[in-house]
Amino acid sequence: MIDQPGMEYPGVVTSGNIYNSTVSDESLHRLVVHEIAHQWFYGMISNDPYHEAWLDEGFTEFATSFYLFSKSKDDIPYKTMYKQFENLTPLPVNLPLDQYGHNSSSYVYGKSSVMLWKLVEHRGGKKAAGKFLMNYYKEYNYKEVDTDEFIRFAKYYLHFKNNKAFNDWLAFQ
Repeated sequence: MIDQPGMEYPGVVTSGNIYNSTVSDESLHRLVVHEIAHQWFYGMISNDPYHEAWLDEGFTEFATSFYLFSKSKDDIPYKTMYKQFENLTPLPVNLPLDQYGHNSSSYVYGKSSVMLWKLVEHRGGKKAAGKFLMNYYKEYNYKEVDTDEFIRFAKYYLHFKNNKAFNDWLAFQ
């Protein structure tokens, strides 16, 4: 989760520190990459930001971490990622924002991006993530996506035969 304020608008990214506290270079770098990624996820591939917030924030976090991991020789820390959600109430990531209470960010930003990594973990990791993002963008740029359409795409692209890979994190309509 990003702890410093930033905002994206079509063609414009802002980042700042309204609390007059020191921001590490690493945090600022991550924030800027996240906000730039919104130029694609919500800027060019749209969704309902209240009912389907996970589709822009989750994909933006997924793309942000993909970028940061692709610049590193480190392996993706899947086990560490998954442990972040052990103590969360098992809610899906695609609920309307008012159904999470104060903890929406843990689901919409965090759990959703980790579950996207889980989809590609055994299908090639970083390389598969890059291809998945590229093909998702090619298919949906200048379109609006909802959870059902995302599932349809992911099942087709990743060759899933059923919805089992989505059961623990998405509510079906």
